[in-house]
Amino acid sequence: MQQALTQADYAASVVAVPPIALNADYSVNAGANGALIRHIEDGGVDILLYGGNANLYHFGLEDYRAAMEAIKSAAAPTTHLITSIGPDFGKALAQIPIARDLGFRNVMVLPTNFPADPAGVANGVRRLADAYGSGLILYLKRENYADPDDLAKLISEEAVSFVKYAVEKPDASKDPYLDAVLSAIGREHLASGMGETPIHDHLGERKLTTYTSGAVCIAPAAASELLMLHKAGRTAEAARLSEPFLEFEKVRLDLGGLQVLHDAVRLSGIADTGPLMPMVSNLPLDRLAPVERAVEALKLAEKQARARALAPRKQSAGL
Repeated sequence: MQQALTQADYAASVVAVPPIALNADYSVNAGANGALIRHIEDGGVDILLYGGNANLYHFGLEDYRAAMEAIKSAAAPTTHLITSIGPDFGKALAQIPIARDLGFRNVMVLPTNFPADPAGVANGVRRLADAYGSGLILYLKRENYADPDDLAKLISEEAVSFVKYAVEKPDASKDPYLDAVLSAIGREHLASGMGETPIHDHLGERKLTTYTSGAVCIAPAAASELLMLHKAGRTAEAARLSEPFLEFEKVRLDLGGLQVLHDAVRLSGIADTGPLMPMVSNLPLDRLAPVERAVEALKLAEKQARARALAPRKQSAGL
């Protein structure tokens, strides 16, 4: 049985947000998913969130169960797994028994784009948490998706246990909605949810608990080091280390976040992720060159980060 994540758990690790590898017939590729999970774990990351990057929006109930069974069987006992439900209320309600049957203690509600309003979101999340029997992770993806005061009530009622904040801004430092959310619920319940692009502000200035990342699937040790540097206030070192991550995020912004990450994992050689579940498509061959360049830069950063992590151990062993 998985354990519910605590604030201390979140603070100690980057949250990896992996894709789900599929076979050519869109069935779940258990072997490839296992290879990706082991790579992430080997890099020191022990929280894996399956949601947007996994394209769970387009998984039917049978596919959802098969995917979560494969993920759970492949992960180490010490790895914390987060599954996602939704994005619509009816689908989320239908997925709750599956998540419960498989022993998931950490569940995120995917954001509904339309139709939804703040009061309706609060009502829906409260009902889903009641059906699940435990607090849920809420994913804020757009401005005023949930009212900050309602968020505070949901947390006090233990209907919400944590919040992933992913409202994109041209300048991360100017975000009144994030300020209002922070004022209402505090930083201990909040993760930056947009990869490495805003973390100079979200971690370095606003001191959110952790951040979620897709690039961590390729460079987990480097991402873990980046989190540590920000928490230690070593901003100049963090800025240098973040360069390949920021370049990867630029490529994702240009070509599609899900598409680039899904194909990038395959191009990295870590695991063959196969096709994306419709209604999202893999990148055409003539658009892969910038992805390949960004992947190589991440692989180099990962190699260097693992070497830095290994050096003190060699010194202490007298090697």
